[in-house]
Amino acid sequence: MNRRLLLITKDPEFDDRGEVVLGQCEPFTSGWKLVLVHPDRKQEQLLIGTYTDLRKIQENCSALDEVDKVRKRVGDMRALINSSVTETVAVDFGQPEGSSGSTKLLDPTQTDFMPAVTDKMTQTTGDGFFELQRQEGIILALVADPERASDVALLNQNLRKLLEQKPKAIVLDLARIQHLASRVVHELVLFRDQCEEDRIAFGLCNLRKSVQKLFENIGHENPPAFFESSEAALAGVVQR
Repeated sequence: MNRRLLLITKDPEFDDRGEVVLGQCEPFTSGWKLVLVHPDRKQEQLLIGTYTDLRKIQENCSALDEVDKVRKRVGDMRALINSSVTETVAVDFGQPEGSSGSTKLLDPTQTDFMPAVTDKMTQTTGDGFFELQRQEGIILALVADPERASDVALLNQNLRKLLEQKPKAIVLDLARIQHLASRVVHELVLFRDQCEEDRIAFGLCNLRKSVQKLFENIGHENPPAFFESSEAALAGVVQR
């Protein structure tokens, strides 16, 4: 008797020169696919996400044989992963004079996986990459789709659209991003530099511990400004 299979796979990524993108198979990168192979060998893509998350779901479905039950369990676990994260950690790189220059790590605070959408947060970019809030010339851009956050080309395309609006400041809200590819960190630093050239303030807010650690490990000498919350970012980004 044929039994269903639940596979995790990922298509290779290539850059503009046709070369393989480095680091694309790290377990925290996005773009991994959870594929259900039916007993009749029909394939059904159930979910796209990080390998780490998909592996947890795959293991949880190991005792299930019926396709409908597997499909339901995947849906339930996706909702659980998206709602059960309770840790948000931010860093403050603005050190007072005479300090050692070490990074200050704020205490984890509880937060919902999906931030509450205010009345002003009504505009979504055409491809759903950002949810935008505008306040006093500042654009707060919530990365709405964490599964595509590590797509550098797509990220740059949407960041350029923000620049074209010529705001006073841009803040990226990373609350929904659990893991980030290292190449995206470099791109965000480059974007910050572009903002400085255009005299636009730039900052990041609502970093999770894993993302904050990535910035620390890469160790840029002059990282972007970080804020504990979107409210703090809106109040402080133009004052730096």
